[in-house]
Amino acid sequence: MNQLSQVIKITHDSGLHARASTEFVRLAQRFEAEITVTRVGGSTVDGKSTIAIMTLGAQLGDEIKIQTHGSDAAEALEALSDLVRHDFHGV
Repeated sequence: MNQLSQVIKITHDSGLHARASTEFVRLAQRFEAEITVTRVGGSTVDGKSTIAIMTLGAQLGDEIKIQTHGSDAAEALEALSDLVRHDFHGV
């Protein structure tokens, strides 16, 4: 099974706030892959838990590492990275 990762800078003015975290988790839960998110220099959490994502405290300019593992890891990583790069589609 594939294990992939990508580091992305948070460009949303409010960082990974509640609504952005919820959007991330909603998308993550569409995939079978295991997904973790790490605040670079900080902790690693379950990418399918809104509360866990919010505990990262990722702010504007912080970098997060999204790691996926499983049969649809590539698709999950691409979709989640795109969401972060596009500022959570304005939420």
